[in-house]
Amino acid sequence: MEQLLQHVWKYRLFAPDGLCTTDGISFELIDPGTHNQHAGPDFFNAKLKFGDTVWAGNVEIHERSSDWHAHQHQNNPAYDNVILNVVLHHDRELYSTTGRKIRQYVLPISEQMLQDYSFLKTNTESCIPCAFRLMNLPELVKADWLTSLATQRLIQKAERIRGYSQRYASDWEEAFYISLCRSFGTGVNGDAFERLGRSIPFGYLLKHIDSLLQTEAFLFGQAGFLEGDNEHPYYLLLKREYALLRHKFGLKPLPASCWRFFRLRPGAFPHVRIATLASLLHHHRRMFSVFTEAGSMEELHRLFDVKLSIYWENHYQFTDPTCDPVKGIGRQTIDSILINTLAPLLFAFGESTGNVAMEERAVRLLEELPPENNRYVRAWKEVGIIPKNAFDTQALLELQQSYCEKRKCLFCRIGHHLMKQKNVRQKT
Repeated sequence: MEQLLQHVWKYRLFAPDGLCTTDGISFELIDPGTHNQHAGPDFFNAKLKFGDTVWAGNVEIHERSSDWHAHQHQNNPAYDNVILNVVLHHDRELYSTTGRKIRQYVLPISEQMLQDYSFLKTNTESCIPCAFRLMNLPELVKADWLTSLATQRLIQKAERIRGYSQRYASDWEEAFYISLCRSFGTGVNGDAFERLGRSIPFGYLLKHIDSLLQTEAFLFGQAGFLEGDNEHPYYLLLKREYALLRHKFGLKPLPASCWRFFRLRPGAFPHVRIATLASLLHHHRRMFSVFTEAGSMEELHRLFDVKLSIYWENHYQFTDPTCDPVKGIGRQTIDSILINTLAPLLFAFGESTGNVAMEERAVRLLEELPPENNRYVRAWKEVGIIPKNAFDTQALLELQQSYCEKRKCLFCRIGHHLMKQKNVRQKT
């Protein structure tokens, strides 16, 4: 509840006239102060005008006046500079450690706003708390917020790739390679694929990348998939090649237990993804320049049109062959890689080198890619928010994960607008 009171005070969501303390002293709110997210009073450097005198100091927010004592503020000198205690319910007088009486103000919050807030915080019927009011939201509010969210998400992903680059002495080829590895694991095996990429420096791969067999041996061996017994000639050949590479470069494979298979479609098994990644690396040895210089969406998709080695045309793992042909990664997975790896790479590289055109190209890439299709996006479609492209779906994913799931409605521009209008409560 204090979070709601802080929000109402911070954004002055109450009538500015006729303000009066609990002991009948009128005042004017000049500045609510700076919101403090750490220990100490809730707002620093607020300005209130009592008569002809302007008071500058801190403001504390409580649901009840008695919370001042419950939190032991009466014994804490850090609260001696509080010039106003803002409450929802006034139930006792308050004093500082020096004996000065603390003025108090009862914040006017309507019963409807309280119900609205409670509903948003506790609604479990939908993964989107304010779903039933979104259709009445002004388009400008939605468009402005979603653009900001998509940009924020792109910047966050670019930060991760820039971190890779900094770790490897500004080697963007290595940064792209690590990020590409991670994207091949999608959400389920993303961490494992990143660990795999980190375990084999790209420079090591380059020394043998002209050989698809050795590239596969590098990746399957480091993934821990060549530690078992298998009499298939292809498996034995990989195992022999990996033993040589492991000795040459002093490699240590990952434990096979780090890979997850539960509820994965066979086409998304790590083995198939590793075989596809090996083929991609083999065909495009200088990945960074090849992908950043691609001139069209069609050209980008063609880069993924690589042929797997014969074994993986009818195998999902190092087991018996399947009757169905294995097709490698599909169009949706390719688009996901472009969204989560190439677009952030372009943005990170552009930002690091001062190349604004590269940053703009990253945004255009997201705008040219089709909207993603997952349970989050489908939920937004059901409430009337129809994304036009991947830029829009990235915004909706950021909104869902950073605000809706955490019930941070007061920090969301949509939630703020709805609360301000006092129209959030579900109609009966």
